Amino acid sequence: MLLVFRPLLLLSLLLLGTNVTAQEPSRGRELVQRRVTLSQSATGKPVELHVASGSLTALEFDSPVDRAGVKLGDARDRFELIVATDRLIMLKPTGDVGTSERVLLTVPFADGMAPARAVFAPVTNATQVDAQVQVSRLPRTAEAVQAELDEMRAACAGKNIELEALRARSAATGPSGMLLAGMLDPVGIQVKELKAQLLKPANGLTVERLTAFRGTGWVALSLEITNEGAAPWTPTEARLSSARGGRSHAMVAMREPHIAPGGKAQVVVEARGEDWPKDATLRVELRDSAGERRLLIPSLVF
Repeated sequence: MLLVFRPLLLLSLLLLGTNVTAQEPSRGRELVQRRVTLSQSATGKPVELHVASGSLTALEFDSPVDRAGVKLGDARDRFELIVATDRLIMLKPTGDVGTSERVLLTVPFADGMAPARAVFAPVTNATQVDAQVQVSRLPRTAEAVQAELDEMRAACAGKNIELEALRARSAATGPSGMLLAGMLDPVGIQVKELKAQLLKPANGLTVERLTAFRGTGWVALSLEITNEGAAPWTPTEARLSSARGGRSHAMVAMREPHIAPGGKAQVVVEARGEDWPKDATLRVELRDSAGERRLLIPSLVF
């Protein structure tokens, strides 16, 4: 996440000798910039701060704080606390803080208005670190609300552009889709005609022709199946298994809604996510949704 530091915070960091450009997420955690609004009803209720060992968390206030009254419980030896100005406090833990620990940072305000203080509870989060927290206490003007709304709209617009790009990538079909999915590479596609005519009819279903296609991480079988039974047949499920114990559920596709009695149709079986060994002996099974009629090829070498 790109952090845009406000001038007061940036100047204070530079005066304190902090390298703001070199702040990196601690142990892969995301640096977060957020806003916290204090309310009268929530007075005394701790606001959770996500901190991490060695990472700086900056609190920026919209009203002056009582610098002498800032307290950090009984854990000052575990934190580096810097009250830089009457509107900026920085916190840097020397170690992670567990959720079971009760460490409270109390910040009183100097103007006598309500709420009189803010209470924060530093805790280590596994995925995020609060790099900059803007604490709002005073009523916000319409201009400030509008500026934040415009900022949020701009951020959402950027995310929408990224989302549309991802949708375009996932919607790619044909060779483009195969290349983007890693299914087509310099190894290419191997095609092999198999001896389907040696297969015996089963449940009134006969394989007239069978072609195997193999690529990186996928296998597809094109079968021409004749339905010699008295009822239509619609294959909905396929399984591929090997003598070595590997098994894969496969997708089934065909143009027609079913294979009519006496009719013939092309059925494609596709299995992804596994590289079957070359010349492996596979068992191929196709079933209808009810499991009443199945087409079994007990031994297929390709």
